[in-house]
Amino acid sequence: MEIPASAFTEILLYLEHHPLDVGKSQHFGIVNKRSDIPDISRQCFLHPWLYHLLLDFAKKYIKIYWTGIRITNDSISKPSRDVSNHGNCITIGFGDYTGGELNVWDIPHDIRHKPLIYDGSSELHWTMPYTGTRYTLVFYTLNPTYPLIRQREDYDTVYINNEWKIKYTDSDGTIDYLTKNARR
Repeated sequence: MEIPASAFTEILLYLEHHPLDVGKSQHFGIVNKRSDIPDISRQCFLHPWLYHLLLDFAKKYIKIYWTGIRITNDSISKPSRDVSNHGNCITIGFGDYTGGELNVWDIPHDIRHKPLIYDGSSELHWTMPYTGTRYTLVFYTLNPTYPLIRQREDYDTVYINNEWKIKYTDSDGTIDYLTKNARR
């Protein structure tokens, strides 16, 4: 299945105005925390509009269970396995680039607008050379260091009083609007 280029337009516009460091990645959704329980990532608070766009994208195009999203900007990965993840993930490339296939066990896969499902925790994978500006979205399931007490589905984004906020719904149905400084 190929995802239409228009599906990435708003995400690209956001990234043009709020660039990620080249060669770096940012994580959204549920992430491991050093010496603490897994919880919603700091990036969700720093970039709530981008998190909203990523959630909308996932609702339309991602058909596997996932807890986190990694977004990269011009990142070239060496052969590796994602040991902090569990099971299948989906990787999708977008941007103005040529080349940059995702190699999984010596088989190159064109991921530009084409989601690739593979087990990143056990299958050796890496980025092939490319030219241009290449972004990737990786939807993955966390292999938590501590048990998950909250799920990705508990979080959403809402627009209130002229700003985007993170909405958290507790297991009893209680709704809370989290701010950057909030810890749950």
